[in-house]
Amino acid sequence: MLERVFKLSENRTTARTEALAGLTTFLTMAYIIFVQPAVLSGKMFGTDTGVDFGAVTTATCLSAALATAIMAVYARYPIAQAPGMGENFFFVFSALPAATAAGFRNGWQVALGVVFVSGVLFLILSLVGLRELIFNAISPSLKNGIAAGIGLFIAFIGLQQAGVIVRDPGTAVKLNAHFASPDSIVFFVGMLTTAVLHARRVRDARRVRGSILWGDCRCHNIGVSAQAELAAHARQRLRGA
Repeated sequence: MLERVFKLSENRTTARTEALAGLTTFLTMAYIIFVQPAVLSGKMFGTDTGVDFGAVTTATCLSAALATAIMAVYARYPIAQAPGMGENFFFVFSALPAATAAGFRNGWQVALGVVFVSGVLFLILSLVGLRELIFNAISPSLKNGIAAGIGLFIAFIGLQQAGVIVRDPGTAVKLNAHFASPDSIVFFVGMLTTAVLHARRVRDARRVRGSILWGDCRCHNIGVSAQAELAAHARQRLRGA
């Protein structure tokens, strides 16, 4: 059944390879389960946005699972989907303050409503093909710059949460002089493991099996391409209907 549905041999892969790749992808993306609630609830910044931490955790898991299942079963594309970190910070530092400044008592609810409306509009643009045209009109250098910027931003957050860098009133951030904390030890063990896998070239002929999983910079572009692929499938099925 798996062979018939996903055409494994045609794509030069096996069920074992895909299962291992899925587990690796999950472990790579699992940080969003904890980081997204910390950002949206304001706990990461020592504030209270009004958004419930537990509710965001549940919504994050359910939305990622549903989106990934649609990508797998409907589009037949091996791409995992999860909330974007850049949008999280835009929500907390732009959308939510704007809603509060407009006089709404529950600013976070209004901001979530705006996100929902924008998502519906994005879906419509994708179904009619306009989103793909806009995406293709952007220069490759700008696309790579956006992806690199998001990747560096997430790396900066990771270094902060691991305790490698700390706040400094003079230079904004500085290296932490104490590397013996559990968070820092886990960080350096993971970094060393990644470096070893990269040095030993743990990858297949297509250079996509192991080592560094391309990073968020590359995955951001892949995710956008996957969304375009999903929209193309939807348009074809709508025409067939």
